[in-house]
Amino acid sequence: MPVKKTFAIAATAVVSALSVILLLVGTFIAPNTLFFTAFAAYLTGYSINKYGLKYGFAQLAVCVPLDIFLNPDKLNWLLYLCMAGYIFFSELIFQKWNHVKDEKKKYRVQLICNCILFNMIYIPLLLLFKDQFLFGGGISASIAVLWFAGQAGWIIFDKAYRVFFHTLKERRLW
Repeated sequence: MPVKKTFAIAATAVVSALSVILLLVGTFIAPNTLFFTAFAAYLTGYSINKYGLKYGFAQLAVCVPLDIFLNPDKLNWLLYLCMAGYIFFSELIFQKWNHVKDEKKKYRVQLICNCILFNMIYIPLLLLFKDQFLFGGGISASIAVLWFAGQAGWIIFDKAYRVFFHTLKERRLW
């Protein structure tokens, strides 16, 4: 096996271990569960951009089962799967399917694709777990409020992901 592939496998394994540690830390520091889970998902994007899609997918495929077995919070794996899966498919769309030449148009197309992708993940989860999210005002009002809150959360998550990678590129950690 060439040295570059061996290094990529080893580096992905180290980043995967760091992701699992972040997921566990997020469980034990309860107010920061979303922060640590999002950061672990960002590391999946780091592996994708640094080593390629197959290494990012390998990280995702390793971290989800480890999170299921090691994490005492049994629903945290679903949150990580959604966040890291969103990043994986977002990068897949950006690298493989988005062939727009103009850079500004390419990012606008990517933003629209990311919005559709997020809602393809979020709306089924919202409908599947609607009994856990109900509060005063009935089902439709609760789902509408949660849908709008999810859109705001998605904007923050996606913008933070872009800032994370912009910072890595500036510091030449890429």
